[in-house]
Amino acid sequence: MVRQRLTKYAFYRFRYVFAYTLFGAALAAMLLLAGFYLPGGVTATEMRSVLLSDAVSVNAIFSLPPDQVVYLPYRLLQSVSLDLFGVTLLGIKLPSIVLGFFSAIGLLYLLNLWYKKNVAIVVAIVAVTTNQFLLASQAGQAGISYIFLTVMVLIAASMVSRRSVYANAWVIVGFVLAAISLYMPLNIYMLLALILTALLQPHARYLVFKKASKAVVVAGIFLATIVASPLITGIVSHPQIITRLLGLPSEPSSVFSNAAMLFQNYIQFATPSAGAVITPVYGLGLVLLILLGVYRLLTTKYTARNYVISIWLLALIPLVCLNPEFVSITFVPVMLLAALGVDYLISSWYKLFPINPYARVFGLAPLGILLIGLTLSSVDRYTYGLHYDTAVYSSYNYDVPLLHKELQSLDKDNTVVLVVDKASEAFYRVLASKQQHVSSITVVSSSSNLPTADVIIAERAFSTSIAQPPSQILVTRASQDANRFYLYKNNAS
Repeated sequence: MVRQRLTKYAFYRFRYVFAYTLFGAALAAMLLLAGFYLPGGVTATEMRSVLLSDAVSVNAIFSLPPDQVVYLPYRLLQSVSLDLFGVTLLGIKLPSIVLGFFSAIGLLYLLNLWYKKNVAIVVAIVAVTTNQFLLASQAGQAGISYIFLTVMVLIAASMVSRRSVYANAWVIVGFVLAAISLYMPLNIYMLLALILTALLQPHARYLVFKKASKAVVVAGIFLATIVASPLITGIVSHPQIITRLLGLPSEPSSVFSNAAMLFQNYIQFATPSAGAVITPVYGLGLVLLILLGVYRLLTTKYTARNYVISIWLLALIPLVCLNPEFVSITFVPVMLLAALGVDYLISSWYKLFPINPYARVFGLAPLGILLIGLTLSSVDRYTYGLHYDTAVYSSYNYDVPLLHKELQSLDKDNTVVLVVDKASEAFYRVLASKQQHVSSITVVSSSSNLPTADVIIAERAFSTSIAQPPSQILVTRASQDANRFYLYKNNAS
């Protein structure tokens, strides 16, 4: 009777429509805020990514150096973005923000395929508010590609296993996505997990070897070979690419010290945000859900999803201990573990009250409190960590928006000399070549014998060697060393 009354209300009948709409709107707002306001700067890794992406030449795509072959799909996306929007926060970060948005939508869809709708929306909301997802989505580097490609490959595999109307199309899409994934270090282990699942799990083996169309598989392999051809030629020319793609360190690495560091990053609840990244990676509540998911993984056998998650994690854990910088690749399997935990909580509650409708409905209140607590605490840690943690804040460079704001205020026919240190000279040359605010920018790394220009903008270290008083000092919002650039105008300008 209670359930019949509930179904009469619009909010109940359209609850998932409301939830998905709210999810999409909140996700877009969070990503835009994270990309352009928090942190509002770029890291040294992002600056290097800009240099590599700008150097990629489509005409020479079969003769690229190793650093450009690895992550090539992302490099191409970022290169297009830089050509369209210049070396701005938008140009640097837009590919990651877009991939982050579609990664979240894809994750929600994947969770809907693997779990019930209520589990899917809960875990999706928790996932997109974690520090790891927000940091990866706003960073102008290839880390978000791990999440995007992993989710999309799993969706394709799931649609094939369900024998949907477009199963053959999904086979081809899956092969193409798998080929793109091969450009990413360690992603091959996700593909190996899927292959081993197809070999070991009875239902998956039946679908692959009995039901799959041979012609469609051949077409998928052909297209995948074309997509992977730059990688294949790159490996032939530079065999060391294989070592990097497999995640094998070029120098001896201490597995135990790396494992201890990773473990500390995940359980550092007493002293959060103590390093160059926001720690702990996940909040305490989410860690407990993940541990519950591990318990369910160990006690529930024989399903294809459990095979995939188990094999995948067994391959990744030792490799991440060798390469801690690739920890982003664990995001999707960890969220799938959290989904197992949430599914277990909800199903256990329903088993306690299989008939009582009041208990089934109002028993969701604790789950709602848990969801609100997890999301608010994650967003709060992300916001305050980037604003007030010195180690995190100082790892970002805020010069790009600072310079663009000043260049916009100058006359378009002005010529500018930009004096920066040698280490960042190449980055600012790319910035200068793609800006459209002034007539020209000449980038130098020495304050002696400066070229003639209407305006000189010099980093703080060079200010004492320029024999004239500055007309303006460009400052950031940092509490220390905020005076980043000194601006000098000649008398004529």
